[in-house]
Amino acid sequence: MAEAGPQAPPPPGTPSRHEKSLGLLTTKFVSLLQEAKDGVLDLKLAADTLAVRQKRRIYDITNVLEGVWGQVAIPGRLPTS
Repeated sequence: MAEAGPQAPPPPGTPSRHEKSLGLLTTKFVSLLQEAKDGVLDLKLAADTLAVRQKRRIYDITNVLEGVWGQVAIPGRLPTS
């Protein structure tokens, strides 16, 4: 098996692996949620603000927060209780 050579650094302005981590995104998402008027946050706006290419990551965050705190409601989703 051939060894991989050193990788070239990412282009300037590219988010680091840490900046894309789910934990950091969750922290930033919660900050946006706390700043949102009446606690209502547009998920598309949140994805754009957090520069998330895959909305699936935003949905992962909302699912965890919904399960832990029960504070996140997704429009169009039926109540579970």
